[in-house]
Amino acid sequence: SVFLAMNMGISGFSVSFAPSFGSNILRKNKAALLYGLCVIAGACLIGPRVVETLARKISYAPLNAASSGIILISCAVTMFLSNVLKVPQSTSFVTVASFVGSGLFYGKVNWHTVEKILVFAAIFSIVSFGLTVIIKRRIYPPRQDNLGFYEKFFVHRDKFKKFIVFHDMYAGFSVGTNNVANVVAPLVVALGMGNLFWFLVISPLFGLGAYFWGERVIRSVSQDIVPVGEFSASIVSFITATFVLIASFLGLPTPYVQFTTFSLLGISCVKDGFKNTSEKFIVKKILWVWILVPLFTILLSYSLNFIFLKYLHL
Repeated sequence: SVFLAMNMGISGFSVSFAPSFGSNILRKNKAALLYGLCVIAGACLIGPRVVETLARKISYAPLNAASSGIILISCAVTMFLSNVLKVPQSTSFVTVASFVGSGLFYGKVNWHTVEKILVFAAIFSIVSFGLTVIIKRRIYPPRQDNLGFYEKFFVHRDKFKKFIVFHDMYAGFSVGTNNVANVVAPLVVALGMGNLFWFLVISPLFGLGAYFWGERVIRSVSQDIVPVGEFSASIVSFITATFVLIASFLGLPTPYVQFTTFSLLGISCVKDGFKNTSEKFIVKKILWVWILVPLFTILLSYSLNFIFLKYLHL
């Protein structure tokens, strides 16, 4: 659980603080500290809604301690591989895939909940991309009808930097509302005790992961897809964090990574064109990892359940 939480912290940090890091407003250490504090607040206030969905509504099978351990191991292995590849991966999709793998072993997957999670994720990803493109096209490139905006932007630039940091803290809070539950849910199933206890234990580990290893992965989002300017940063932060908060209130595990990356892809399409963006190596790499890693996680979770529960009778 500790290993998984730190790896999830890296991935969440890479998308929530990519705007301020990519535009050189915050250094990594300060960004990691703010991120950790905001994750703790979001987890304790809204996270229990997502725990309920993961623990009770994906698999109808009563999971024991061994099954919960297998879910955590499957998530930890695949998140670690994603971070090694320097590709931010959706912690929520990895966790849902682990629960689905265990549910398949027992033959008791709640496909209605899984479909609901996927449908909302697809809609929010598409809307994140579309909204970003619409807003970005209004202010880029500079032209006669938007010069007033640029004048105001440069006059109030210092205030705007603080505004971006606020947005990223809002984004870190959103990570806490959704992603910490991915570690807490298996612990609640396996060991009992209250949600709040586990949130207070697990949440700080997200910040530690970001502090020690977050910089490598955050560069893939904030710099390798497209260099992010200050206004673009605030667009990305606000749009994606809002969708994650909506999903958390609905109790749905949701892929923050996808929302942010699709938003950044929208900026890249406006600046570099759709064709050039789609041909970037990092974009192709991210898309392939997003497809293959959840499928691998389902297979890994199912296989480990088969080995340990059927043959070793744990």
